[in-house]
Amino acid sequence: MAASFSLFFICLAYDVLSAAAHVVKFSQNRRKFLKTFIDITFVIMAFSYIFKGLYNALKIPKITEREIKIKNLARELSFAVISDVHLGEFLKKEFLQGVVAQINSLNYDALLIVGDMFDLRSDELGDILQPLEAIKKPIFFVTGNHEYYRGDASGLIAAMQKAGVRVLQNESVEFEGLNLMGVHDLSGFRFGYMQPDLGAALAQADPDKPKILLAHQPKYVVDFVRDEVDLCICGHTHAGQIFPWTLLVLLSQKYLYGLYNDGLKQIYVSSGVGFWGPPIRVFADAEIALLKLRKA
Repeated sequence: MAASFSLFFICLAYDVLSAAAHVVKFSQNRRKFLKTFIDITFVIMAFSYIFKGLYNALKIPKITEREIKIKNLARELSFAVISDVHLGEFLKKEFLQGVVAQINSLNYDALLIVGDMFDLRSDELGDILQPLEAIKKPIFFVTGNHEYYRGDASGLIAAMQKAGVRVLQNESVEFEGLNLMGVHDLSGFRFGYMQPDLGAALAQADPDKPKILLAHQPKYVVDFVRDEVDLCICGHTHAGQIFPWTLLVLLSQKYLYGLYNDGLKQIYVSSGVGFWGPPIRVFADAEIALLKLRKA
């Protein structure tokens, strides 16, 4: 859908310029030259768009470092954050190995995986999660919408748990002096099971310690979270993945990519490490985020 929208946008721009070339009064030779120039230019632009997008999608994600001030923080912490890995038809074990190698080059206290780890059923995984064994720090995970799509969210959660990952299911755990909380994805409402419940997580949290919430979709934060937490960490948007599809994602989710402050809390939205749909990223680089929490 995103690729079709982008192609439509390019074709529309081409048609507008072509029509303008016919309306403006030029000699026949000049009009023919202008038409040829427009044709060649758009062919070059289309191929550049596709090949640059392919390169961006398939390369190892960049490292993005962000410093975030948190009140009442017991000590400085760093979280490696990934989302939207989308292990499946295109992105396989080798891709995850490359991502893990990048993560292990960082100085961090825990890895946070903020949903959409899979585009597979649990019985199709094989040894695809084996690269996670190389991570010697705690790993935390919350579900994304793609964990629900094949009707096997519980099986995928079990697979992550078997791989040594702590899955936060509307829960809060104490980690290094703060409340690390996680809720299920909004898709739980649509599918009628494993629904997100911030209240259940808050009930387990220590009110005297900072609260960090993992929630896959920024839209959940917009609709359900006010001042109950200090920092929300999300994924889902892929930073738009394919421009100008970015604009529609922004309308849907409000927060597209990066660090925000709505006056009540901070929100960090990861651009994700993988892709969904066409293997293309345009003006939306994949990332592994290193969030450095510092005392406010």
